[in-house]
Amino acid sequence: MKSHNSSGLFLMEAIGAILVLALFAASCAAPLKFDASADPLAVLESGSMAYARLSAAAARELAPAILPAAQVKAMASVLGRTSVVALGIGRSLSADLGAGREGPAFQACLVGDYPFRAASLSLGADPAWKREKTGYFNASLGLRAAVPGPNIIVASTSAIEPLIDAAKAPGPSPVPSRLSGLASRQLVIWAPEPFSALAAALFGDTMEVPALGMLIAADPVERSQAGTEADYEATIVFLMKDADSARVFRPALRLAWYGLARGLLGEDADSALGAAFVLDGDMYLASGVRLSGKALARALVALRDGI
Repeated sequence: MKSHNSSGLFLMEAIGAILVLALFAASCAAPLKFDASADPLAVLESGSMAYARLSAAAARELAPAILPAAQVKAMASVLGRTSVVALGIGRSLSADLGAGREGPAFQACLVGDYPFRAASLSLGADPAWKREKTGYFNASLGLRAAVPGPNIIVASTSAIEPLIDAAKAPGPSPVPSRLSGLASRQLVIWAPEPFSALAAALFGDTMEVPALGMLIAADPVERSQAGTEADYEATIVFLMKDADSARVFRPALRLAWYGLARGLLGEDADSALGAAFVLDGDMYLASGVRLSGKALARALVALRDGI
């Protein structure tokens, strides 16, 4: 499958297009007010290869490593209005989401302070965006977008209506509730069944390790000096079906992490390869793993290119 979704810069170009269109004059009252306490990941549909949530600070920090300089400059003031960016990346894991449907290749929910009326008018005035029933469609990006309220933007390569409906009454996050403490960090990557869809995207094949999911949750650490790139302290978790599965597959998980780390982090994987994993019930986890911002940006690029 190619076209829009497999191009190297599609994901970030799509975010950039949505953000830039949202930066206009003062906002007016809107019909939908997204609950700021809700997890924006809960707005996204289930079944993506991976999910990512970035705070505004993390997005600003990592953007230069992901985007061309011109796009970073264009988005700087817009990111100042954004508090959280949530992404669903990759084709669905589900074999049956409905007749003829493979699931979303890319979805996004952005939460911030957006000029609802002006942004919607701008989308309507831009010839690249064609008005649909509940949003707008950009044929060159293969992307639908909507600004349903003053604090939320949603976008998808499939139908936009499920995201708008979910924003009215967000359900559970795709990250299991037992990991919610870790998932509150500034940068979170959650990959359901990482050794199936994610492994296939990175390596072209699956791995025989039945993990329910992989979580990378990171916060920036204090910089040693001003002007230097932030490092992040991460916890990496493999969640298994039960404690017995975690124990039995412990050796395989360690070896499989080597493969995933190389695929996600590339030449920046060395510190992650030395992570000290321990068993904790149904989890196999490593805490205090030092990762550079460059390494985490590389992971987001690897996910993007896996679409």
